[in-house]
Amino acid sequence: MRQSERRREILNRLTQEPFASVQELQNLVGASEATVRRDLRRLAQDGALKRVHGGVERPETQASHLAGTPLARNKQINVPQKRAIARAAAQLIEQGETLVIDGGSTTSLLCPFLANLDLQVLTNSLPIVEQLLLSPRTRLLVPGGEVFREQNIILSPYEEDGTAECFASKMLMGAQALSPMGLMQADSILIRAERRLMARAEKLIVLADSSKFERKTGLVLCPLSEIDIVVTDAGVSAKDRAMLEKAGVQVVVAPA
Repeated sequence: MRQSERRREILNRLTQEPFASVQELQNLVGASEATVRRDLRRLAQDGALKRVHGGVERPETQASHLAGTPLARNKQINVPQKRAIARAAAQLIEQGETLVIDGGSTTSLLCPFLANLDLQVLTNSLPIVEQLLLSPRTRLLVPGGEVFREQNIILSPYEEDGTAECFASKMLMGAQALSPMGLMQADSILIRAERRLMARAEKLIVLADSSKFERKTGLVLCPLSEIDIVVTDAGVSAKDRAMLEKAGVQVVVAPA
C-alpha cells in the first residue's frame, strides 16, 4: 500500500473510532510498526490526529468532550480482569430488579449476563443500550442530555435530566480511581451527572480492576463510605483491600 493510501486509511479509521492502537493500524494497512509510526508522526505534525500512549486519537474539535480516556481506548485495557469483574458483579443482581448502570468499559461487559433477568435498566451508556436492545425481557430507560461521543454516554449538566421519578435498588458503575479520598472521576460534568444517578439508587456497587488503586485524579465523586460494594480482581493489594474494608466497604474479589 502506498504512503498516501496508508494515511488515508488511518484517517478513515479515526472517523469510525476515537482511538486506534498502533497494532490495529499495522493490521489495517499491512505495514511494519516503524512505517506506521512514521505515518502517524507526519499526520500528527499536520494536525490530522493526536498521538497518545499506545496509539492515536482524533484531534480535538469544537464538539463537546470530557476529560479522561476515551471509551474505545479503555476497552483495550485489562480486558480479562474486567470481564471477570463483570461476571462476578452480575452474581449480585437479582431477578426483576431495577438497576442504574453507568457507562464504562467494565460495566458494558455486564450485558451478556443480564439478558434473562427481567430487569428495568436506567443507563446513560449507548453501548449498553445497544446490547440490551437484543434482550426483549429488559426494559430500558435513558436520561436526557447531550451525547459525548468519545465516551459514548449521554450526560446533562443540568438538574433536570428526566430521571427524577426513577428509583433503583442498585447502581453499578466504574471508576477513574479509588483512593483514601474516595471514588475519583476525571470530569466535573460527569461527576454532576453521576451524582444525580447515585441519588436514584439504594445501593452503590463499584466495578474497578486493581489498576484503579494506582491512579490519581483531581475530582472526588463520593467518599468511600458511600460505596456499598467494590468488585475487583485478584491483583488488589492487601493494603488497598484494608483501605476499603476500614471504610465499611464490602470487597468482592472476582475469580480469574
